[in-house]
Amino acid sequence: MLRPSRSSLLTATVTLAAGLLGVSAPAYAADTATTLDAVTMAAELKTVADASTAAAHDGWRITDTYSEGSMSGSSSFVVDLTRKIAYTRSRFGTDGYAMYVVGGKGVYQSLMGPDERAAVKMMGRPGVRYQFTAVPSMTLDDYLVGGVGTPAAALTDNTYAGTKTVHDDGSTDYAYHDDKDMTVTLHVSAAGTLTSSRGTGNGFTDVTAYTYGAQHVTLPAASATISSRTLARGVAYLNIKTTIAEVASQGAADTRQAAHGRRIKVATLRRIVRRDVANFNLGTVPKMIKVTAVKRGVRLRATNPWTHKSVTFTVKAYGKEIAVKG
Repeated sequence: MLRPSRSSLLTATVTLAAGLLGVSAPAYAADTATTLDAVTMAAELKTVADASTAAAHDGWRITDTYSEGSMSGSSSFVVDLTRKIAYTRSRFGTDGYAMYVVGGKGVYQSLMGPDERAAVKMMGRPGVRYQFTAVPSMTLDDYLVGGVGTPAAALTDNTYAGTKTVHDDGSTDYAYHDDKDMTVTLHVSAAGTLTSSRGTGNGFTDVTAYTYGAQHVTLPAASATISSRTLARGVAYLNIKTTIAEVASQGAADTRQAAHGRRIKVATLRRIVRRDVANFNLGTVPKMIKVTAVKRGVRLRATNPWTHKSVTFTVKAYGKEIAVKG
């Protein structure tokens, strides 16, 4: 059971199938309840964690739903060990996020924010939904290091005393109250694996389900994918006026600093602005900005390759002052 904070709900790595929230616990004919101290609870949950890890040998799925006040959300985390893919999907309110981590290949992330969505439209690819970043050196094990997104993550490092209730079908419930004022119940199957968890407290409710076995994750189609570098280039050109204005202003600021309050030499201004533009052009948008000398300074110019519109700024020296105009 995970309890995402308000700020981290969109990047939660596990979720709950819709409909689990609010489902009443089943009734059992004969329950046997035992009180456990913290040490015994931790030891028994470690046994459950080991059994759950073994059951997840071929893959697993964690689904979760949560609510806080009038807001609710869901997330899921699926591991396809055959294809070496981990898939995360999260939604809170009207916002959503998805990510695929592919061992030996890289990461697919859903577009975030209006600029990225506007950029792909400007680039003539409105159907793009994901950006891809190549990370061929990363393995799936690297991503899962530390047990992130595993069933065992909800069971380890538990230091709370609580109760153990054994049901007549062989399943078991472990319950405890944590230091975040949450009441947590972990349901363990007769086979000894964690199947669900439920946490409530402070107006927050979280219900999680765990499924074991081989999973099949399908990656986004090429038509719905763009490289992160190309997307960054598109966003830069989408905001071309702001981009050039920032570079021009930085060049002016660096020139003022170099002058130390003395009269600004035009040659110095040209050298420093050219250097700052060159540094920018080494980034996500090679050769985006072109610099030419003009009277008293330089002109910065860039043309959007998709809209073919150009933006120009000048940086000029006037005694001890510098004027940046667009």
